[in-house]
Amino acid sequence: MGDDTNYIIQLPAPDPTAITRALAKLQELSENDEDFQWFVERLDFFTNQKTQTPVIGLEQKLRNGGREDLLEVAIERKDFFAKRLMKSQLNRRRQGVFLYILQKISFAFEENVRPLIKQGASNEVIDSVILNGIVDAIYREVMAEDITVDQYMISGMLYFLTGKCHLIWERPTC
Repeated sequence: MGDDTNYIIQLPAPDPTAITRALAKLQELSENDEDFQWFVERLDFFTNQKTQTPVIGLEQKLRNGGREDLLEVAIERKDFFAKRLMKSQLNRRRQGVFLYILQKISFAFEENVRPLIKQGASNEVIDSVILNGIVDAIYREVMAEDITVDQYMISGMLYFLTGKCHLIWERPTC
């Protein structure tokens, strides 16, 4: 495993007005059907299984990444979010919030967490970056716009993306 004392992690401050701007743009796009198709396709990208990756399920993905310790909580939170997503299918505003968060999770995981996994950082370091750099940072941005989205749901979205093959937890074998 890596030496945790060698990691310098600088996380940007959350921008609480970003989601407000994004939702205003979403409303504008929804009134122009031609441009709104982009939103629909982008949300579909995150809520559907990536086709180039074999379907092995969330549980096996976490096992492959050596994160059996997360199995119970990951399944519970992923299922919670999946149910909320299904209930929100006709609510464009809520879907806009979900798309905003899913994009932020995906980008932050790939840019901040995945390199740590590749470097062999400890689970504690990885979990700290996920909590502080993804879950709490996104929560602080979104809480003023949608009080129903909390850290529990954001964490569930992260595991949802993992189950859909958008986030990779496996450590390199070489």
